[in-house]
Amino acid sequence: MPDTLFASQPIYDHTGKIYAHELLYRHEDGITAFEVGDSVATSEVLYNLCTGLLDYVEHIKLPVCVNVSTEFLLSGLFLPLAPEHVIVELVERIEPTNEIVDAIRRWVAKGFRFALDDFEFQDSWQPLLELATIIKVDIERTPFEVAQQRYEELRHLNVLWLAERIEDEPTLNSYKELGFDLFQGYFLAKPTVVEGKRVPSAAATQLTLVINQLFSEEPELYEIVAALQTDPVLVVNLLRIANSPYYGVTRKIESLKEVVMLLGLEPLRKWVLLIVSVKGQAPEKTKFVLTRAYMCSELARKKDPFNRLSGPAFLVGLLAGSDVLLGIDKKTFLRDLNISEAVRAAVLQRGGELGDYLKAVEAFEYDLAMKTPLEKHGDLFDVYQQCHFLVNELLSNVAIEQ
Repeated sequence: MPDTLFASQPIYDHTGKIYAHELLYRHEDGITAFEVGDSVATSEVLYNLCTGLLDYVEHIKLPVCVNVSTEFLLSGLFLPLAPEHVIVELVERIEPTNEIVDAIRRWVAKGFRFALDDFEFQDSWQPLLELATIIKVDIERTPFEVAQQRYEELRHLNVLWLAERIEDEPTLNSYKELGFDLFQGYFLAKPTVVEGKRVPSAAATQLTLVINQLFSEEPELYEIVAALQTDPVLVVNLLRIANSPYYGVTRKIESLKEVVMLLGLEPLRKWVLLIVSVKGQAPEKTKFVLTRAYMCSELARKKDPFNRLSGPAFLVGLLAGSDVLLGIDKKTFLRDLNISEAVRAAVLQRGGELGDYLKAVEAFEYDLAMKTPLEKHGDLFDVYQQCHFLVNELLSNVAIEQ
């Protein structure tokens, strides 16, 4: 049964083309964004947008509009999506203090665009007018005559005017004739619930090895990759994000190092913080899949003195356990990942040299579970003990949710 990921309502321009999509928080149990809070709602929407396995993908071709909380605006952080892909909506609940206005200036300097949502032309919001890209007028709360007056007074501003809650054609035509640029409402399109398969996230890495490495004063690529390898659910989520349309991957990904280099340090920091804020993962599954991944990597290292396949072999072992970690069919999960064909073939068909490493580890796992004598596996038991110990040591440094 598909999961509810979020809802999406299009915003149209005066020619009838879709200009952007507003993303709305939705929960199967009917919990509202107001009940969970703006920060949690926005985190879940963005997380599901870039990691969920979607059938409906129209929203990814255009900018998305999302709400953010006062706390997030003031935090010094920025959204993990590039500014050209997102429009930040400032809801009427936000009090535009001097501190908020200064924070928004910093966001604008980074390239982010802002929409003043349900704008009611209160004097306290005047400082934000020069920073806004869109003024959204709730036409149910603002009479047409007032909207007309305000539009005439402020038409010198370099902003787009959006009439929201359009319910019929005469109203649409009235605001078009007035000079408004954008339109949204049930008459044009109701919010569409976007369903798919929600990919679980990991809450295990908060204030742990991963966070420490990402936010160290002089972060090292090797140390970041090593830290990320402690959390397989985090890694598979980062793979989904790296393969989302917002990053436009063209080359085939072979290792976690490439994912880190593709995303870049700052977006990686933001994504990790967002991911760890959503949900948790069972520790035994984590240990099992990590041990398999490290065993594949170690086998590759032993076979190749140049260590060319150690990284890809780790990725193979990790992705081979995606069904265990996520409860999602491997073929479905890998379908949209831009991984190398060697990695894909190894995971799905156990093909090639990488597939040989995986087959050897899986055969060992089976005999170990069945308490079958392990002599035929040569030194694999030693490799297993080494990797099992390594995983336990690594995970002793992270707070796995029990």
